[in-house]
Amino acid sequence: TVACASTGNTSASMAAYASVAEMEAIVFIPEGKIAFGKLAQALAYGAKTFQIEGDFDDAMQLVQQVCGEFNIYLLNSINPFRIEGQKAIAFEALQQLDWEVPDWFVLPGGNLGNNSALSKALGELYEIGIIKEIPKIAVIQAHGANPLYRMWKDKTPFKPTRAETIATAVKIGNPVSWKKSIRGLKWSNGVVEEVTEQEIMDAKAMVDRAGIGAEPASCCTVAGVKKLVEAGIIDKDDLVVGILTGNLLKDPDSVVNYHLGRLKEIKSTYANKPIKIKATVRAVEEVLSKR
Repeated sequence: TVACASTGNTSASMAAYASVAEMEAIVFIPEGKIAFGKLAQALAYGAKTFQIEGDFDDAMQLVQQVCGEFNIYLLNSINPFRIEGQKAIAFEALQQLDWEVPDWFVLPGGNLGNNSALSKALGELYEIGIIKEIPKIAVIQAHGANPLYRMWKDKTPFKPTRAETIATAVKIGNPVSWKKSIRGLKWSNGVVEEVTEQEIMDAKAMVDRAGIGAEPASCCTVAGVKKLVEAGIIDKDDLVVGILTGNLLKDPDSVVNYHLGRLKEIKSTYANKPIKIKATVRAVEEVLSKR
């Protein structure tokens, strides 16, 4: 039996692989706080899904207690073998670049397993001489879920927070891998940045329009790159690898609500509203003539 706490992506992946391996999967998710596209995957793949009162951090605490008491294998990034698997992000990115080392790797920060794994992989590649330079790592957090950013910016001890953001995949206030993350950031001479809800959704609209399509948390990356370039931290000529961690269909509600102007306190800057017409050729012609 395997188990995890999740904002939706880990549970979907674990449930799928457990199903293939004919293993029992147990998932703990915060009730009403993950996107339906992700909940649907855990349910469809047969995971026993517990919706708990509270947030992801409460689910994370509970799954650790349950796994310890009932001898269940925990698959969150607190597990070092999970980090080992996630190192493939670095290997695949560098391979696709023909082993040219980028100036920056930029990725969203939630539970902080991805950037912990990324820095570990890059460190090992550097130690054995496969890469000769050390790329910098930038972790981008949502403003409403930014404990690492506040620690980094204010140079204060780590302090968990209650997370609230439209980017549900990074809606985590007490990330379990923060210590590993800090080590990797210091090793790579990296940075931590935060982005607002508006910046996230506007970046998402641009990513989607480019034909890529990503969920809000992934677009912290793009919004963060823009912000770091504007601040002069990333040079316009730098080679930057941006990691997008989840596709558009993970959270279709956020897409529709953005384009229909239904998101509170977020302007639909790049809205593409559907157009209601009568079912006639002339009605189509009238709309097209105004292009």
